[in-house]
Amino acid sequence: MNKHFLNFKCKININEISKILNISFDEVLSVNNFSSNLDKIYINDFVPFKDLKENSLSFLNNTNYDFGSISSGLCILEKKNIKFLHQNIIKIPFKSPKLGFSKILEYYVSKNFLNNHSIHPTAIIDETAKIGKNVNIGPYSLVGKRSVINDNTYISERVSISQDCIIGKNCIIEPGVVIEFSILDDSVKIASNSVLGKPGFGFVPNDYDTKLMPHVGSLLVGKGTNIGSNCTIDRGFIDNTIIGKSVMIDNQVHIGHNCIIEDLCIIAGQVGLSGSVYLEKNVRMGGDVSIKDNITIGENSIIAGASKVFNSFPKNSVIGGSPAQNLNDWKKIIASQRLNLKKQRFKTDDN
Repeated sequence: MNKHFLNFKCKININEISKILNISFDEVLSVNNFSSNLDKIYINDFVPFKDLKENSLSFLNNTNYDFGSISSGLCILEKKNIKFLHQNIIKIPFKSPKLGFSKILEYYVSKNFLNNHSIHPTAIIDETAKIGKNVNIGPYSLVGKRSVINDNTYISERVSISQDCIIGKNCIIEPGVVIEFSILDDSVKIASNSVLGKPGFGFVPNDYDTKLMPHVGSLLVGKGTNIGSNCTIDRGFIDNTIIGKSVMIDNQVHIGHNCIIEDLCIIAGQVGLSGSVYLEKNVRMGGDVSIKDNITIGENSIIAGASKVFNSFPKNSVIGGSPAQNLNDWKKIIASQRLNLKKQRFKTDDN
């Protein structure tokens, strides 16, 4: 962990770790060769496995290490890999070690950096706004008329929340975010400089008098969704733009007006969704994907990076290419093109 930016200000002991991971302390005891004062052991650093040392925490996902050089510290790992570690290493069994490590990191960050909630004197909060308990509002942030900020939400500096917005409990809104016409459920995180709820790119061409159409819909964001930095998500034209629960959106993503993204979708960086795109549950897409307006992608589908999607696809599709198609068909086409190119070169060389 980089000490220049992140200095440990608290100690996390084994009891806290077991609570965070929802495992019993007895389970931790059962996989270690000693138990005396185990509940008094704590961590004060997060490190890669190769740097594991006393009072530090890491995780083990694979067994391609020189285990003989590592003989202290605490490690999260699957039970099947416990035999690889030195007896003096405190072993914490968990089915997904990287996920467990992430949960403890999240606890550390919230305890160290999001625990001191206050309203900065330069923040501008309309008298009709409702602010819940234990809310932080940073310098030069704005909360508009009749907006609601619920309990334990952390709003950083230079955030603009326009009138009538609702922000749920335990949300984190980073610097420079702009929010309009939006309702956020609990535990939503929005990274720096993203813009939510602005009008979409809808217009009727009218020579030199062309104007964007007024957008009177809203943006709804579901519980536990993460929105990266520099994203733009338009509100609906008449209906709403809807982002479901536990959706993971990377940096620099654009989502057009009236899109519907169901729960558990994953959208990598530089993706662009035109208006009224419908992603069913658990769609996953790589970076730099573009999807034409009014396209539906069925649940559990995967879209390869840099694909350009002009047609709808049913559930469980694996899609790739430009124009996008079934990934296996696309690979066959690419292989055929390469073969034809080799044949043409061979003919040219013969001549």
